[in-house]
Amino acid sequence: MALSQQKKSFLFALGLVLSFLYGIITVEYKIFPYKNLRAVKKTVAPEPALSHAKKSNASNIYLQRKSFFSFHGQPHNIVMVGDSITGRAEWVDLFPSLSIANRGIDGDTAEGILARLDSIYSTKAQKAFIQVGVNDFSLGVPVSEVQANYKEIVMRCKERGMKVYIQSTILAGAKYVEINSNILALNTFLKRLADGSEGVTYIDLNQRLAKDNFLDTQFSPDGIHLNGAGYKVWKDMIHDEMLSHS
Repeated sequence: MALSQQKKSFLFALGLVLSFLYGIITVEYKIFPYKNLRAVKKTVAPEPALSHAKKSNASNIYLQRKSFFSFHGQPHNIVMVGDSITGRAEWVDLFPSLSIANRGIDGDTAEGILARLDSIYSTKAQKAFIQVGVNDFSLGVPVSEVQANYKEIVMRCKERGMKVYIQSTILAGAKYVEINSNILALNTFLKRLADGSEGVTYIDLNQRLAKDNFLDTQFSPDGIHLNGAGYKVWKDMIHDEMLSHS
């Protein structure tokens, strides 16, 4: 006997609900056919590259600081450029006789710095000290892409008449093996870039901050960020370049 129209409607609605719930469970718990669907999606329509704001685990901080610098930046002689490792230092306390703009932002990457170069130009600084890269690699950005972004930052700052100091990307702690491998590759590239570019100097911070190609535990509480002793080493290593008049 044929099903009544009411039963057909009920079964159809039930099927829709169950299909919807299964779809949610598939994505949430990554059960079959989640991986298959991901593979098909990448083949048919590859995922676009995420913007810095979406990739960064500190995107709200990035956007807030970028906005602040754009609206309220003041002229300085020196600009410190980078991520939280740069941003969390009190550079005016480390070098009280100098006029320094701190343009370090938590979670920032080379891509992120490229997107906010105007806030670096607005400082009208004669010198730019750059240190960035660890967040790029924690987000899975390929070494080649970081290299290209970093080179673009350096070249654009040079075009604005800045003397550029590339500070080696500081190595991470011993548990970050893959990240450190990428950092070593980046630093090799950065040294070559500086050696082949007029007006660009490479400073190897890892000579004193790292031990056996890992960030020395005496200088970091977490294997990424520096403590007071770490910043003392950093200060000493850039002291002459910060105070020079060339």
